[in-house]
Amino acid sequence: MTNKRKLALLTLVSTGILGACGTNSSNDADLEEQSSSAQESSMDSHSEDMSSESSESGTTDESSSSSSGSTQGINEQEFDISLDDAIQIYNETHPNSSIESIEFDDDDAKYEYDFDGFDDANEYELSIDASTGEAVDRETDSDNDDNNEALNLDNIVSPQEAMTTALEEVGSGYVDSWHLDTENGLTVYEISIENSQDDDDDIIINAQTGEFINKD
Repeated sequence: MTNKRKLALLTLVSTGILGACGTNSSNDADLEEQSSSAQESSMDSHSEDMSSESSESGTTDESSSSSSGSTQGINEQEFDISLDDAIQIYNETHPNSSIESIEFDDDDAKYEYDFDGFDDANEYELSIDASTGEAVDRETDSDNDDNNEALNLDNIVSPQEAMTTALEEVGSGYVDSWHLDTENGLTVYEISIENSQDDDDDIIINAQTGEFINKD
């Protein structure tokens, strides 16, 4: 075999070997790139799952907090029907009568304003749903004992203000209910507080001034 033919043959063999090495290197690079992409995709997916779990957990916590808040005292809640709204509904239902007392508490998991009223001939009881304003219970009694005393509702402080003053006086707990009544000629809020520092308390607040009077 001539030197030229040997040289040509060696060149072909070398070219084939280099080509094979190049192909393997390219395949290795492709495999490494695919592996890296797979790892990144897996990490992204894991991150999304963690984010989703965190979001769902946050939603659950907020829902739990909201649910917990719904069981707190009425000092922490807002109602669609205000005291002024309820008084107006009572006056429309029993015009020309006087209001003797108003109590706000829950009845079968519904909060209501419970009115006692009277006129020259009758005594009235009326319950108003604090969410809808519906008169859910009403009663008329013709036996008027003439010992009724009308509330002075002019310029009284709001229930929220009275509850805040009562809680500041006690220092802890929550408001379970309140009652507007007359005591020694004054219109007063009787604020019922649960879970106070000492015992459960009834705090008397002057409805006209918002000032603390005493504790029962």
